[in-house]
Amino acid sequence: MIVALFAAFPQELKHIHRYRASDQTSKPRPFLLHRKHSPSCDVIAIQTGIGAANVESAFRGVLQKCFPDIVLSVGFGGAVYEQAEIGDIVWSSGSYLIRGAATQQHEYLSEDDVPDSTFGRRLGEMLNERIVAREGRIVTLSAMMAKSKISKLIPGDFSFPVCDMETFYLARLSHQNRVPFLAVRSISDRLDEDIPPELLAVSDRTGQYHFSRAFGLLLTKPELIPASIRLGRNAARASKSLGKAVDSLVEILVTCIPRE
Repeated sequence: MIVALFAAFPQELKHIHRYRASDQTSKPRPFLLHRKHSPSCDVIAIQTGIGAANVESAFRGVLQKCFPDIVLSVGFGGAVYEQAEIGDIVWSSGSYLIRGAATQQHEYLSEDDVPDSTFGRRLGEMLNERIVAREGRIVTLSAMMAKSKISKLIPGDFSFPVCDMETFYLARLSHQNRVPFLAVRSISDRLDEDIPPELLAVSDRTGQYHFSRAFGLLLTKPELIPASIRLGRNAARASKSLGKAVDSLVEILVTCIPRE
């Protein structure tokens, strides 16, 4: 069993510590890769950075090393539903993309073309039996957008919508390469909480986080300090919750639904 975990930021992988060992490399850029070998399951944790280009580069890099049995898009997400709590876990076996003023549904291959196309959904349903989790809709943004605007673009029948900036691209690549897929997001900001776009300046052009940039930004714009503190506090809670969810998923994959 080979599991590929993709996350954008190091904070998202912080509590996925069991799978951050042994083989580690920072080349080729822009992604950072950790691989943990075990007799029953190899877990590859990939830090991709933000955006479609970084995600595709990381995905292609993993395929050059091995062919995973399942791809997991893990990380933080912004709730676009009411009464969300920080650290809530929402999963989905697919994704939607908001580009401009339209919502584009991901075009899935048929079950006849994709063996085990229901594997991701089955895994998510089994996760519900282990922890408190919800099946929802992951909405990927091509650019940062206020929650008030996102809400107007999401169809009314979407259950527990969560926004991010990577899942759609990983879902598309996984289905194109006939790999089962599941997205798991831990809520880091509620419906009434928008992340200031200036805080994205803490990443370089590859989407990689830099502490020095974050420190410099807060020095020049101290008015962002309260939002930064809130985001850091929320991220810490979301990261712990995400770690528990990933532990449960790997345990399910190893003990309940092993694959040849």
